Amino acid sequence: MKITSLPPQSAAVNALPEFADHRTARALFGLSRSHLYNLVNEGKIRSVSIRKPGALKGRRLFVCASIRDFLHSQVA
Repeated sequence: MKITSLPPQSAAVNALPEFADHRTARALFGLSRSHLYNLVNEGKIRSVSIRKPGALKGRRLFVCASIRDFLHSQVA
């Protein structure tokens, strides 16, 4: 017998992913792809590029906590 349970609704709503691609980051935070890349280049938020060894292209993921921290720093 397998028992599964879902998290309480409030926990599911308040939970944000740890990493997000540019589409998800835009949906969550309202920041465009170019703005996200500019913030990474300026060192204001963090990201990671996932790619196979030797590959030129990969997948860029943004650290959601760093985006939240940046946005909080702008509220002054």
